[in-house]
Amino acid sequence: MSLKSNLAKLQSKLNDEDIDILIINRTDEFLNEYISPYAERLNFITNFSGSAGRAIVFRDKAFLYVDGRYTFQAKEQTNSKEIQLKHLQSFWEDFKIYTSEEKYKIAIDSKLHSIKEIKKIQNIIENTASYIIFLNSNIIDSIWINKPKIEYSNIFDHPIKFAGKDRIKKLEKCNKFLKKENVDHYLISGLDNIAWLLNIRADDILYTPLVYSYLLISKNNQPSLYVNQNKINDQLMGEIKKIINIYSIEKVDNIFSKIKYNETVGFDFSNTSYYFLNLLEKNNIKYMYIKNPCILWKAVKNKVEQDGAFASNLRDGVSITRFIYWLKNEMDINSTNEISAANYLKTLRINNNFFHSLSFDTISAFGKNAALPHYRVNKLSNTDFKMNNIYLVDSGAQYYDGTTDITRTIILGIPTDEQKDRFTRVLKGHIALTSHIFKKGTKGTEIDYLARESLNEIGCDYDHGTGHGIGSFLSVHEPPQRIAKSSMFESSELLKGMILSNEPGYYKLNEYGIRIENLVLVRENDNNLFFFENLSWCPIDRDLINKDLLNEKETQWINQYHKKVFVKLSTYLNHKEKKWLELATEPL
Repeated sequence: MSLKSNLAKLQSKLNDEDIDILIINRTDEFLNEYISPYAERLNFITNFSGSAGRAIVFRDKAFLYVDGRYTFQAKEQTNSKEIQLKHLQSFWEDFKIYTSEEKYKIAIDSKLHSIKEIKKIQNIIENTASYIIFLNSNIIDSIWINKPKIEYSNIFDHPIKFAGKDRIKKLEKCNKFLKKENVDHYLISGLDNIAWLLNIRADDILYTPLVYSYLLISKNNQPSLYVNQNKINDQLMGEIKKIINIYSIEKVDNIFSKIKYNETVGFDFSNTSYYFLNLLEKNNIKYMYIKNPCILWKAVKNKVEQDGAFASNLRDGVSITRFIYWLKNEMDINSTNEISAANYLKTLRINNNFFHSLSFDTISAFGKNAALPHYRVNKLSNTDFKMNNIYLVDSGAQYYDGTTDITRTIILGIPTDEQKDRFTRVLKGHIALTSHIFKKGTKGTEIDYLARESLNEIGCDYDHGTGHGIGSFLSVHEPPQRIAKSSMFESSELLKGMILSNEPGYYKLNEYGIRIENLVLVRENDNNLFFFENLSWCPIDRDLINKDLLNEKETQWINQYHKKVFVKLSTYLNHKEKKWLELATEPL
């Protein structure tokens, strides 16, 4: 179906149901960032396929809100006559204006909005004539012909040799948390938190090894896990059942049914769907808002997880280095395109030890497509390679011992002076951030400027964050750690053991894009100060560096980094690859 027919059908449905406004979040009932096809409701209505965004649909108009990563993509994918594009940062201010103008009936699917978000909506409309109705079923689903069904994959154990800590000890820590907070039960609906806590994984979501599930931890009883029981093998089922009560995920409506009248349920209001608050209030169960401790526990990697991060990134570095060698030396440029290049890179990773899958859909972007920060190649956009153009590849993998994410920008042929200037300024920002030493308590928003200074000097910038958290065989975008200039999203202080990306960039619309990304681990020195230790090893394209723009310390950094790249990777390469790497990592 076309965009127009889908949007028109929805607006007709709103009119029939006497609904004035429908808010559409790009998420699922678990409030995931990465979702399966059955939950792609925003895409169905707007045709926008990015990983973040939301829409406000009226009976006679519609607005799509996206962040800077997707501005150009959204413009290309949506019909400007049907949908007005806006920046995500203006969503709440706009919503306040919309709802103050008239009396609006606002429809909400409570499963697809956090409690925090609904509370914010309620506060905005509190002194207006507008009001909320909670839908019994999603209105988009009623017009979505041939809607994909939810699919469950096999659930498997994530053993202690990779996890570093067994599930019993993690649950004991949860029990201590409940006693400390004086709460009888705690609801966890974030899939990455459940997977980490119980040391289980699955492929219910593409590229992210998560299990569709809900978990209720109880102070005086075994935890209750709501999951597709048919997807757990007998051995794992036997192990889990010793410590956890297992129920069908289809029975999640009953998750609070055994709670006594004098008991209290805790949950995180920022990442729990409003649906559960409705359930609690419907059953007159006491509750309190308590930040989910698993988010921080998971973010701070233990020794085994850190070792796994070093090992997985080293293997991954060999693959991306071999890929760059192929690009520079063996690729037939006349028969190579974005898809074939991405496929070749995948084949290099598949044979690595502990490989499970890619960690996201590879951003394989040539020429002007590289100017789209989160470009996703498809059959229609697939671009053939040509000489004297930039190729940007942002890719990663899920290994049983770690999650990887790395970006390299490669020149095929001869770069322009402008391209070398912008690349070097991005590199200077990358070096400034990774070299920074900071005090305990520092947040990512306080150091983001370091990555932008060189670009800002000539009036340039990039409209996305500089760094996001990385999981351990989990999400490639892991909260709460992040490095960004915007405070739109909650940002944690940077703690020892957290893993983050460092990825400044520059994008010239319709011409080229540049990004350099390594992963870093937060460490502590002898003076109780924090620093970043590099995890990613792969040459940075010397052909794009303007040496005159680098100061002595920056030159020293790139030379030392390249020296380590050669030492760490050369033993895994064949003779030709090794000789090339020696030249690619020569001192500037």
